[in-house]
Amino acid sequence: MQPRLSILTPVLLLSVVLAGCDCSSGGFPTRSCMTTADCPEGQFCLDGVCTPEDDPDEDAGPDEDCIDEDGDGYGEGCRRGADCDDTDDTQTGTEVCDGVDNDCDGASDEGVISSCGDCDPSCIGDGIGGDDDPFDPEREDSDGVGLDDDGALILDSRRINTNFIWIANTGQGTVSRFDTTTYAEVGRYFTGPAGASNDPSRTSVNTLGDVYVGNRAGNTVSRISVLGADCPDTNGDGTITTSSDATFLTWGQDDCVLWNTNLEAHMPGERHIRAVAAQDVEGLDGTLQEFVWVGGYDTQMIAKLDGVTGEVLLVTPAPARTYGFALDGLGNLWISTRDADRIGRVDTTRCVDAATCAGAVCDGEGAGDTCIKQTIAAPHLPYGITVDFNQRVWIGGSSGSSPRVPRFARYDPTAAAGSRWITVPVPLGTHVINGIAADAEGWVWGAGHTGGGVVRIEADNPTNWASVAGTIGHSCKGMAVDADGKIWAITQSDRAIVITPGVGIDEYSVDLEVARSIVTPYTYSDMTGLQLRLATNPRGYYRHVFEGCDGASSTGTDWGDLRFNAETPAGTDVTFRVKTADTREALDAADFILIATVPPDLSPISIRDAFLAMGITPGRFLMVEIGLRAERSSSTEVITPRVLGVDVTHTCPPLIE
Repeated sequence: MQPRLSILTPVLLLSVVLAGCDCSSGGFPTRSCMTTADCPEGQFCLDGVCTPEDDPDEDAGPDEDCIDEDGDGYGEGCRRGADCDDTDDTQTGTEVCDGVDNDCDGASDEGVISSCGDCDPSCIGDGIGGDDDPFDPEREDSDGVGLDDDGALILDSRRINTNFIWIANTGQGTVSRFDTTTYAEVGRYFTGPAGASNDPSRTSVNTLGDVYVGNRAGNTVSRISVLGADCPDTNGDGTITTSSDATFLTWGQDDCVLWNTNLEAHMPGERHIRAVAAQDVEGLDGTLQEFVWVGGYDTQMIAKLDGVTGEVLLVTPAPARTYGFALDGLGNLWISTRDADRIGRVDTTRCVDAATCAGAVCDGEGAGDTCIKQTIAAPHLPYGITVDFNQRVWIGGSSGSSPRVPRFARYDPTAAAGSRWITVPVPLGTHVINGIAADAEGWVWGAGHTGGGVVRIEADNPTNWASVAGTIGHSCKGMAVDADGKIWAITQSDRAIVITPGVGIDEYSVDLEVARSIVTPYTYSDMTGLQLRLATNPRGYYRHVFEGCDGASSTGTDWGDLRFNAETPAGTDVTFRVKTADTREALDAADFILIATVPPDLSPISIRDAFLAMGITPGRFLMVEIGLRAERSSSTEVITPRVLGVDVTHTCPPLIE
């Protein structure tokens, strides 16, 4: 494996010491002499200290036979020993911490620097990465990252933590949260003030795991937190009250329901909110800007809401009647319709307010690709919609009327205009493919309605498809992919079907008895959030807690530098955020501050200076977040940054009695 830190690399060591050593308030250890000439009469220079000639040390002092050309006390016949270079008084043959090769072996300060890589013996260094303390992406404080063959931290979308699925109980007016590992229901919540009449259907899960639910009745949207017992006290009664199983609380009593926004003033007369899409945009300070896009089917309007507050930020006419939404990595919001054989597109990076969204809608491929809003003819009537990792848009649906022929279709925006669609008929005896989902392994999954079961398609070769044995006969509505790559099909017979895929198209296992507590579900959008994360610009993070001084023998912890070894190819970056507190509990509640973005920042970064600038008092514990990000260099290619190691330094100022 490669070296964990650049500060341990011999070529860089001298520059680090010269630039960063903070020893006894200077660049080098305090020295009272450089040569014997600097000492009073009767003394000679011994390891930088003027020493009396009658010092009892038998190695001390010159003698009559000593040949010491440079006056450093070392030389031929000298009691202190031979000099490795008698023309240079810094090369004495004995290594001291001064940034110089004292023993003429080609390296500086070996064996005498502190664990921080400098000349301060009180400095303590601790690190992660490499053989001694390798990164562990399996830990809970990790999301969207993995390891390469060298043990370096890299982006890996297959490791995104989406361990919950949100299933709308449409006939009950609630949404259920299931643990995708244990299959246990861990919460159920009313989705709006209309109770059983909310008519929830579309769900979309953001990066944090929270769900946005669109209510087709009442013209409202709600956000519900994934945190369970750790939700905020939203109703202000002094306790955290929330559901923990299939039971649910009266509207307004569950603290995990963060907000509910009524859109009547913005989409007057809307009866069917049929499209919802979470969008998390990373800001310059490393924090996420949270939004949610909502589509009205009757009014043919789109609203953008602040994901944190629920405030409506803009409302604009849709380029096509909204039935379903899916976002890609370039910020395009793709729209499935049910009133015509077409799809729509909105560039959300340019449609940011009423004025910028007001331009004409372009119709067709080619020249229309540069427009903010666009409609595109589709080969059949769409239903569910998704975007795969390679930025290709997929729709379910059907063609014909009596009988209808279920179909998949794939639209590749990077192909030449006129050759972007590939259509796949799937004669299952069902009238439509409803929900559709793409996984990280190159497969697309479709929900066959009216007993069609589940269909599996090879994304790069759509003509290679097969029905999943054991699912035929079940009327499937929604499709989703969980953190472990399992496929969830939500049926209209109050159950979920869970498929564990193998490598080949006919390799899998099927569990038909999952989520038997759901009630008349009519849901088929992104229920886990994995779909969004696979299709958009990849990002991940790794967090580690460093422990400083115990306080029994020191006045606290003085956090010093953060040092790192990272590689950031063009289009990628690495961010470092930190927070501190005296206890682990307080640390969890503290806020991160951004201290470095690479590029352009270079190692080392002063944590001490960052805390001082923000007025933050250092605590015993320090959490470091390593954020990895990548912009797609094309519609399909993603290059990941690499982090080989991170070190943090600190000192423990002693108690003064």
